[in-house]
Amino acid sequence: MPQTTPTWAPSVAPAQLLVDGAPSGVPLWVAHNRKERNAGLLGTEGLDGALWIRCCNWVHTFGMRYAIDVVYLSRSGRVRTARTMRPGRLGAPRVSATAVGPADERPTA
Repeated sequence: MPQTTPTWAPSVAPAQLLVDGAPSGVPLWVAHNRKERNAGLLGTEGLDGALWIRCCNWVHTFGMRYAIDVVYLSRSGRVRTARTMRPGRLGAPRVSATAVGPADERPTA
């Protein structure tokens, strides 16, 4: 069976992505520490949900097998830019971004 959750994720149910303040039913994993941020989505075959990476202003897709949609957010949660990144790419750092995650949403956890 393909791995569709981060390899570091706990076995308990993750938070849910909020859309306009209401739960969407989309699982949301939050990378809380450096180990989780560094591992990211490596070792997965896809993602069932979204990954929120705090204290981050750039990502890469080296070692990944699938494309991801990346949204760079400001400290206030405003979208700075959004990109689809194919495997093996290095995203340019966004100086004004403080997190990478879903568009204009905040985690519930």
